[in-house]
Amino acid sequence: MRRFLMVAALVALTTGCGDVRERFSSNAGLAAKAGSTELTSERLAQILTSGKAVKPNAEAAEFVTGVWIDYSLFAQAVARGDSLTDSTTMSAAMWPDIAELRTTRWHDTLLAQRVKVGPRTADSLYGGNDVRVFQHVLFRVAPTASAAERGQARRQAEAVLAQARGGADFGQLAAARSQDPSSAADSGFLPAAPKGQWVAPFDSAGWLLQPGQLSGVVETPFGFHVLRRPPVDAVRQRLVGFLHQSQAQRLDSLYMDSLAIRNDLEVEDDAAATMRAAVADMERHKNSSKKIVDFSDGGLTVKEFLRWVRALPPQYRQQVKTAPDDQLTQFARVLSQNVLLVRQADSAKVALSPTEWQGMRQMFRGQLDSLKMEMGLGGDVTDSTVSEAQRLKVAQMKVDQFFDRLLQGQLRLRPMPSALAQVLRERSEYRLYPAGLARAVQLGQTRYDSLNPGQQGQPGAPGQPGAPGQPGAPQGQQAPQGQQAPQGQPPVIQPAPGPNPGAPGQAAPNPSR
Repeated sequence: MRRFLMVAALVALTTGCGDVRERFSSNAGLAAKAGSTELTSERLAQILTSGKAVKPNAEAAEFVTGVWIDYSLFAQAVARGDSLTDSTTMSAAMWPDIAELRTTRWHDTLLAQRVKVGPRTADSLYGGNDVRVFQHVLFRVAPTASAAERGQARRQAEAVLAQARGGADFGQLAAARSQDPSSAADSGFLPAAPKGQWVAPFDSAGWLLQPGQLSGVVETPFGFHVLRRPPVDAVRQRLVGFLHQSQAQRLDSLYMDSLAIRNDLEVEDDAAATMRAAVADMERHKNSSKKIVDFSDGGLTVKEFLRWVRALPPQYRQQVKTAPDDQLTQFARVLSQNVLLVRQADSAKVALSPTEWQGMRQMFRGQLDSLKMEMGLGGDVTDSTVSEAQRLKVAQMKVDQFFDRLLQGQLRLRPMPSALAQVLRERSEYRLYPAGLARAVQLGQTRYDSLNPGQQGQPGAPGQPGAPGQPGAPQGQQAPQGQQAPQGQPPVIQPAPGPNPGAPGQAAPNPSR
């Protein structure tokens, strides 16, 4: 905290003292303002303690206050008759999705010109000894399972093996009997993988199989498996996909590195410290033109960096504050490569098709309609026969009711889409009052202690997502049960093509699963 205050004091030398006096005012009764409405410290403390298992802290207070500001500004925009659906607003609010779509198209165009994989290449890979595609049926066994439970699972595997040897369709058996949901949904197929990728008993048994051959019952830490090596005709397209992905990843890395070299990309020596300071006080640094990374005809400024950070889930911001210098330096490099990739798409005049634009518009309208419905912003807020002042009062009442439902446990607090929130903040006046935030935390902690005598709660914000970076399969995927889970892998920043930069502290897939 002392270091942060020193940074803020140094910034004040160049930004003037008036703003600092206002931000660090002694008004401890007020936490924030959004337009003409106010969030008191007492009200914020109530929200922070809406979940008994959550003990308030400064980060939770900032998170909740940010959500209150965004929801308040949204309600006020609706009350003023701003539909927020014009093309300019939509483009600004959907920029991460639009950038993703445009750069993905550019990226795919480049790969289509460079990645050439045919059936003969896949057949050659199949006949080699480096990569395999397996089907399997799994009967799970918990590490604490009794001998009787293990015996039952083994008998189930033996029964399936007998059926398969008797001519039953292995894919149908896997779909009906396997207890590995992800592969069972695909007739028992596991993804193509090199030797050494699977747990040792599974790997050893699989590499002994000839085309079309079945294994015996194979025991691994996950349970009892029956393996099959499908013939080449059944896996040719899967191997083509594997080769295409492998080549694409290699070319991605080469292309992104070449972008950095051609544009003389250089990360500033103080980039890590600058990034931490910016994320620690995003409001103060949101318009900073200080460069984090320098490259030809431009650079990654603090302002642009924060724009990308806001497009990530809120929990990643905390990781920026705590990640080591080398991770932050790599993160800055990846972000800059993505900026350059967007610039390449601009130069190639890659644009959304009318169909894509219409789909984006429908998605955005859907987001707005969901927010309005969740907040109860109906005709009583948009009635043009009522004065704007009255509509604004009703809108703020809806915001208060929304947070009342939160207090009653009827809702889960979640942030507004970050790009939309940024648009609203750029168009409206709002302020945070650090003294009031600190007072709210103090009141909330006292309230928490009275509600939970003798208990230690987990600090955080109500409904705030848990921290990322836990070992396991990539988000949205389930690791096949034949694989080892990553163990003890340090978090890294992993470059990725397109404008989805990852985040410091995010766990990368383990190459020895």
